Amino acid sequence: MKIQSGISFSPELQRLISKTPQVGGAESANFGSMLSDKIKEVDQLQKSADQAAMDFSTGKSRNLHEAILAMEMADTSLRMAINVRNKVIEAYQEIMRIPV
Repeated sequence: MKIQSGISFSPELQRLISKTPQVGGAESANFGSMLSDKIKEVDQLQKSADQAAMDFSTGKSRNLHEAILAMEMADTSLRMAINVRNKVIEAYQEIMRIPV
């Protein structure tokens, strides 16, 4: 996940975002490894959102808007992963319907 230039996050949110694994380039050469890497990225975003909510609820962080932002980023990535999964299943089912 790349952070757009011009947007400044607090050090707490930047720390949570930076823990998200950066994936791309030659190391993810095939679809299976790319998919696995993206699932791990979604999982890490979920964990970061949980940590941001925990930090806010325990008083470690006073930035409610950043906790909400981390949760929305995690929610968006999860929704995208679900949509990709649904499209892959639809494509598989369509291929299985092709007469041989």
